[in-house]
Amino acid sequence: MRRVLQILLPLLIVGLGVSGSIWLIENKKQIQPIPRERFKPRIETVEVTLGNFQPIITAQGTVEPHTVINLTPEISGRIIFVSAKLVVGGLFEKGEELLRIDVKDYELALERAKADINSAQSQITNALAQISSAVAQKAKSESRIMREEAEAKAARAEWVLLGKENDPPDLLVRVPQINEAKAGITSAIALSNAARAQKQSAKALVKAAEASREQAELNVKRCVIKSPFRCRVQSRNIGVGQIASRASVLAQLQSVDYAEVRLLLPLDEFRHLQITNAFRGGMSIANGPSVTLTAHGNKWSGRIVRSEGEIQVGTQMMAVVAQVSKPYANDRPALSFGQFVSAAIQGRSFKDIAILPTTVLRDDDLVYVADNNKLHTRKVTVLWSSRKQIAISAGLKNGERVCASSLDSFVEGMDVTAILKGSDE
Repeated sequence: MRRVLQILLPLLIVGLGVSGSIWLIENKKQIQPIPRERFKPRIETVEVTLGNFQPIITAQGTVEPHTVINLTPEISGRIIFVSAKLVVGGLFEKGEELLRIDVKDYELALERAKADINSAQSQITNALAQISSAVAQKAKSESRIMREEAEAKAARAEWVLLGKENDPPDLLVRVPQINEAKAGITSAIALSNAARAQKQSAKALVKAAEASREQAELNVKRCVIKSPFRCRVQSRNIGVGQIASRASVLAQLQSVDYAEVRLLLPLDEFRHLQITNAFRGGMSIANGPSVTLTAHGNKWSGRIVRSEGEIQVGTQMMAVVAQVSKPYANDRPALSFGQFVSAAIQGRSFKDIAILPTTVLRDDDLVYVADNNKLHTRKVTVLWSSRKQIAISAGLKNGERVCASSLDSFVEGMDVTAILKGSDE
C-alpha cells in the first residue's frame, strides 16, 4: 500500500497541475490597452506688439574740463596781492581779479611816455614856427628883388638918357642888392626844408612816444591779472612777494563753462545714434543725442557734441564726447572733474519694432512662433539687444506669440501647450 501511494501521489499532483493550467488558459481575461495622449511640453509665450522704439546706449567715462590753461603774466614784477580764492578748487567768474603785480615801474614808464609825447609835439611846434619864418623871409626877399629890379631898370633908362655908352656900374643898377635878396630866398628855402624835416622827425617821435604810452598803459592794466573765463583753480604756484616773469606759471585754470566726458562705443552702436558723419569726426554736432550721466545717485543731463573719428585698433571702438553745461553750478550736485560716471545715450527713433525678452532668441537670429499650439521657427532681424531685452525690426507680426521658455529639444511643427506669460491660462 505504501508503495502504491508513493507512485500515485506524484501522478495526482501532476494531473491536478495540468488541469489547473488548462483551466487558467481557457478562462484568462482579455486586457484592453489604455490609449494615451502624445506629450505636449508646456511653454510660456509673449505676445508681439509693434511700436516705436528708441534704444538706450550705455557707456562709461571720466569727467574732464574742456580747457585747461597755464596762467602766465604778460609782464614781470613783484606780486603784491593774491586773491583769497586763488587756492586749489577755488571758483572764479570771468573777469574776476586773481592777483596784482607792483605797478610803480609801469606807471613811471607811462609818465615818461607822456613827457616824450609833449617834447615831440613841442618840436613840431618849433618846426612849424621855423617854416612860417622861412616863408616870411622868402616873401620879403622876393618883394625886395622886385623893388630892386624896378630901381635897376629905372637907373639903366636914366643912364641911356645921359648918353653914356659904357655899361652902368653894378651899384647903380642894384646888382649887389638883388644878389643879397636872392641869397635871402635861398636861405629861406634851406631853412624851410630843414624845418620841414624837423617836423617830420618830430611827428615820428610823437608816434613812437604814443606807442610807448599805449604800451605803458597796457602794462599798467596787465598788472591786474583777471580770470579769462569762468574757471576752477587746478593748481597754484605763487605767493605775495614772489617775482613773476613772463615765463612763470602762476596757476593752472580749468574752464567750468561746461564739462566733457569721453565715451567709448562699439562701432555697431553708431547705427543707433543720430550722428551725421560720425566716422569723420571733429565736427560739432548741432542738437546731438541727449545723454544722462549718473554717479553716486546723482544725475546730470547733457548732449553728444562730437565724435573723435578715430577707431582704436585693439578694441575696435570709437569715442564720442558728451558735454554738460555748468558742472559746478550751485543749484545741483557738482559734476566734479575726474569723476567716473555711467552714461545713457538716447538713440534714434525706430518704427514698427517688437521688444521681447532675450530668452526668445535662438541662434542669434531665430525665434519659435506658437501658432495653434504648434511651434515653428522664424528668422528675424535683431536691431538692438541688451542683457534683458532685444528689439526685432523684421520677421514678426503684431499679435503673434513667441516662445520664451527653454526647450530640451525642438522639432518643426511640434505640439505644445502654449500659455501667455503672466496670464492665468
